[in-house]
Amino acid sequence: MTTTSSYVKPETSGRKIQVSSSIVVWLLLVAYLVLVKSVILPLLPPIEIDAVAANFTWDKIIIFSFIGLVGVWLAERTGFMPALDPRVSNRQRYLIPLLVGGGLGALAILLDLITNGTQFIAENMGESSYNTDFLTSLFVYTSGTVMVESIFRLFLFPALLGLISYVLLKKRWQEQIFWMLVIPLSLLEALGQLSGQMTPNVMENFGPFFLAIFLPMLATNYPMAVAQAYVFRKYGFLASFTLRMGYYIIWHILYGSLIFPLLNG
Repeated sequence: MTTTSSYVKPETSGRKIQVSSSIVVWLLLVAYLVLVKSVILPLLPPIEIDAVAANFTWDKIIIFSFIGLVGVWLAERTGFMPALDPRVSNRQRYLIPLLVGGGLGALAILLDLITNGTQFIAENMGESSYNTDFLTSLFVYTSGTVMVESIFRLFLFPALLGLISYVLLKKRWQEQIFWMLVIPLSLLEALGQLSGQMTPNVMENFGPFFLAIFLPMLATNYPMAVAQAYVFRKYGFLASFTLRMGYYIIWHILYGSLIFPLLNG
């Protein structure tokens, strides 16, 4: 006589938990930001510009890291390209954005050489320069990009697009709504930077401020923000990061940290 065991092996679905490339990339970027804050910056001279140093507090790092994580999660659910999608070539993800950002940085330098706007900013802040010194600037701007992008692109665009097009309009007019958001939202970063310069002294000299700072900043920051929104949507947020890095390398690091001090020393 044979007997059968009452034990039944539980069925397994075979499904594995998958973490998107966007989440992984974002966590790596946050890890770099934390590394810079906790290990690298303490080894370098302190950040001279108070407004820049104020962005590297632990509370802001935690808040912006979480906001960016939510934004990355929303982005893949609202039609934005994943960070490392194989359909996007390295040329589209890195080379073209880097060149566009570098070109806008070169334009910003040309305008500043004509208007001396950054000298106006430095004097208004009571600083010798509008920028942090090299080598500190290299790590400040490469890691600070994580916080800037988290609020101005990673969270803002997917959240509003999801609310308007996906929730209110039942997934209709997604691209039309996206571009309707791009036009006004691309002004936010430039206006935020300009508002930080609106001191009583500036208000008394608003004409020079408007010509030397407001118009040049708008001429470079607005098209950069529009281009970043486009590549974020089409090629993923790494393309947007790369575009900004191209701008920062030319404008803040090469010109702001190395050339500007020589010209105004």
